[in-house]
Amino acid sequence: MLTKTIQLSERVGFHACPAGQVADVARKYRSMVMLQTDERMADAKRPLSVMRLGFPPGGRVEIISDGEDEAEALKALEKIILSIEPVRIYSS
Repeated sequence: MLTKTIQLSERVGFHACPAGQVADVARKYRSMVMLQTDERMADAKRPLSVMRLGFPPGGRVEIISDGEDEAEALKALEKIILSIEPVRIYSS
């Protein structure tokens, strides 16, 4: 089992599209892949589970992978999560 904790940007928000992207990447691997924030945990292969996790802007996310391709899965999930575009904030 491998784990890695990453820090999210203050301006990143998770909604349906990024959650789907994370799940699409996670499903490419045979390993179990979970995401955890604070006390909550989600199956990274299920977009609704990822969305319900409620990634907090500026928060920490732990990626947990376990299985035959765990290293590759961990690296791929880290890359996709860190590549998510920041939320644009518009002032009026």
